[in-house]
Amino acid sequence: MFIQHKQLKSLNVPAGKVTHLHTASSRVQLAFSGYPPQLCQAYLLQISGSNKVLIVVAFYLAESQSSIFFVPKFGELPAEDAEEVYEEGYSFVESMGFVLTETDYHLLAEHKKQSYWVALPICQPPKGTKVVKPAVVTKAGDETKKLRLRSRKSLGRFFASM
Repeated sequence: MFIQHKQLKSLNVPAGKVTHLHTASSRVQLAFSGYPPQLCQAYLLQISGSNKVLIVVAFYLAESQSSIFFVPKFGELPAEDAEEVYEEGYSFVESMGFVLTETDYHLLAEHKKQSYWVALPICQPPKGTKVVKPAVVTKAGDETKKLRLRSRKSLGRFFASM
């Protein structure tokens, strides 16, 4: 199960840490909370580092020039569990109407990976937005907020380990 990571606005990850990358072959009209319905591009990627893996589903909203990210509810996972969760991400994206295609990113030379990666819209910071600090959980009984906080911390540790 994937949950939206609301504080993540762009992927600031070294190109060499991305081990798998699928992109949608065409855009699909979607409506996300807080945004008007618009054409979106979808990405599914696996980021690896220090024996842990993070699967990320990303949507780039063309009109808003913003990205929306989804991560597994449990955050990073051991490398041996990555294939199963990657398949779940694949199904999640395709259930929204996208057709994913393999980019062969993992086969590119390092310098080509870098130029390809930094050109993706999901790696660009949204235009005209400020960095948002993570919210603090104030209600002990609110499981959704706890889950988001745990996922955010996990993602932060994962990016820091790179």
